[in-house]
Amino acid sequence: MKSEDLLTTHSAYNNHAKEADFFYRSYIGGELYQAGEYLIKYLGEQNTPGDSYAKRIAATPLDNHVKTTVDIYGSFLFRNLPKRTLGNLVMNPQVMNFVHDIDNNGTSFDTFMKQVNDMAMVLGNMWILVDKPDYAVTTQAEQEAMGIKAYCAAYTPQNVLDWHYRRSVSGKMELDYIKVIEFEDKHMIQIAEWSKNHIHKYTVAKDEHGEYGDITEQLEYVNPLGMIPFINYAPLPSPTQGIGYSLVNDTAYNQKYIYNLLSELEQNIRISGHPSLVKTPSTQASAGAGAIITVQEDMEPGLKPYLLQPAGSSIDGILKSIDKVVQSIHRMTHTSAVQIMRGSPMSGTALQTERQLLSTKLVDISHALHEAEQKIWKLWFTWMNIDQPQDFSIEYAETFDIRDEHSDLELYKKAIDTVQNDEFKIQMQKMIADMLIEDETTRNQIHSTMSKQEQLVQESTQAMVDEQMAHPPMMSPQDMVSHIREMMDQGLTNEQILELHPEIQGYFTQSE
Repeated sequence: MKSEDLLTTHSAYNNHAKEADFFYRSYIGGELYQAGEYLIKYLGEQNTPGDSYAKRIAATPLDNHVKTTVDIYGSFLFRNLPKRTLGNLVMNPQVMNFVHDIDNNGTSFDTFMKQVNDMAMVLGNMWILVDKPDYAVTTQAEQEAMGIKAYCAAYTPQNVLDWHYRRSVSGKMELDYIKVIEFEDKHMIQIAEWSKNHIHKYTVAKDEHGEYGDITEQLEYVNPLGMIPFINYAPLPSPTQGIGYSLVNDTAYNQKYIYNLLSELEQNIRISGHPSLVKTPSTQASAGAGAIITVQEDMEPGLKPYLLQPAGSSIDGILKSIDKVVQSIHRMTHTSAVQIMRGSPMSGTALQTERQLLSTKLVDISHALHEAEQKIWKLWFTWMNIDQPQDFSIEYAETFDIRDEHSDLELYKKAIDTVQNDEFKIQMQKMIADMLIEDETTRNQIHSTMSKQEQLVQESTQAMVDEQMAHPPMMSPQDMVSHIREMMDQGLTNEQILELHPEIQGYFTQSE
């Protein structure tokens, strides 16, 4: 095989890799974003060599909304870490080692999934390989000596050159071919081809110009699984198998627009503070405060030096445009309720709706993460020849209650002050404890104490009802006299009798 044939790509690779590169630069920012040269060139910068464009790039800041959006999504998704029920495998050292070191580089399972999810939200999708390269050794002793075990590795869309899906007899789309870049530097590139039956690994040399040369090494192994252990994780899949849509697609392009507006803003402020002087070549002028300009005595009035300075209204217009675009980003990412600014004209209903929309989007991503992890464990169990326990389960968050705790706390306080009922107050106090206390053990202790108080209140209320039933209001003088004698025989004082039957006092008052 020639290196040109080896480096052929999928029909959708070029467009997807180009977009993924732009989204990645937008996420990382800094020098990587500056190197993308996303500022629109002025007319004099297009064909004129010089460093004016480079200086303008260096002077323009980046307001990174892509990274902010990804960080917000990730903070909610992994606020409560996934719960894994391993059953009898919890005592298996290989399983626990995999949970704490999923990639043989010390990365925990939770950290790995968070990193993969962040990149998939930015790039559109990520490929996850679950591999155990024991096919490259000959004996079990050699495998143990080399520390070979099943592990995971993540590949970006730019590193997956080609792939192919085929529909199985059961109707399921299955991956039956994939070609990935395993390693690349300025001297060579290593490529692996996977099929259901074989694994081919190639090394291609590079010349001093970075051009690919001949294949210098070629290895072939038998695929012991009979399937390709790659998982395509795409939070928002596209109709094309193996490709996903970036969740920050529109955010990245709006961010680039703000980036150009900030460059215009910087230029306007610079020119406003340092206006341009228009003069003839023969006019002598020096810059700075108190500068003297010398002109010829016979100079025509139309040729006299003057200053060019933009109006300040253009700066206000740029700032208002930036604010509008920022609001648009918050709306399209459903993060208005999270990134709300002081003075924003959003009603309580609008904020609640935004929170619900964001929660729905996060639930969709959580489901995709759960499905991806299920596939990872299935492949790992197959590689390690371990039966999956019946009680094995994975739980990702299903709800994301995005609350304004300060507003809720104020509402609960007003409710407690308004409704004068002991049982109602106890229920409100339980809700406040659930909102403010994260430790489950502490919450349970508080709930237990409040439940005892609630029981005492209920018992007291029931006792008052029983007392009222035992001493009903008297309707006739005969019943009243008879009942008073019964209470006196029981040893009740006059004050106690009046407390139980305050209507007696009213009766005597009417009689008088």
